[in-house]
Amino acid sequence: MRISRALLFVVCLGAQAQVVPRVGVPGVGSVGIGAGSLWRGNLGGILGQQPNKVTYDDLNRFDQYLVGAGAYCSALTPADYEANRYMVRSMASYVATMNAYTRDPRMRASLGQLRGRISAFPCAWIGYQPEPLMFEPIPPPVNTEPPFALKPPDVPNVAAADKETFTDLQNRYRTDATRAASAWKSAAEMNARLSTQGASLNADTAAAVSRFQLLFGLAAGSMLDHRWGEVLEHLQAVEAETAKVAKVVGR
Repeated sequence: MRISRALLFVVCLGAQAQVVPRVGVPGVGSVGIGAGSLWRGNLGGILGQQPNKVTYDDLNRFDQYLVGAGAYCSALTPADYEANRYMVRSMASYVATMNAYTRDPRMRASLGQLRGRISAFPCAWIGYQPEPLMFEPIPPPVNTEPPFALKPPDVPNVAAADKETFTDLQNRYRTDATRAASAWKSAAEMNARLSTQGASLNADTAAAVSRFQLLFGLAAGSMLDHRWGEVLEHLQAVEAETAKVAKVVGR
């Protein structure tokens, strides 16, 4: 069974590389890069797509990755568990975003299947005690904190040659999170006002707001994996979504 899962995982990696290539992603044999890190990096390429570009085939590819990932759930380090927790939260946020965005019956059925796969994902919880996950879209609630961390994670064992890059990314994360939190709260207030008129945020703005949690989770996980180029990629995506939301709701 493990051999068949491992083979499926390799096939999925090949399929993913053809569709959502990652720039500067090292191979499994690279120093300091394990199979779990490679899996998270390639899955982040799927989750990072704009909702309007996601296809039914993309959802199937996501499902295949989750099936194959079970072969890599042994001998996990504390850093692997932490990075996987961020990834699981991002996966749940992705499903919630797509549930809000698409009404296509086939895609919604696929999202329902993904929900089950994510809930049963074995690689993120020490002792297999999962935390509650939200898969249904909810408007940003007023007077609550945003659903993403305002500070980057603590990252051990950063190489001396990478410390300047790491520090810059930490500072960028904090700045981006502060701005995104402000936009998130403004969106919550606008949505509350619209709800009194029987309306709500338009689909594009609501999707952009929901992607904050997804993208900050991907950035944090990539940071734990020491994948600095991916951290920058995800933070740039956050900045674009924040600008989009701020244009509609203000800061």
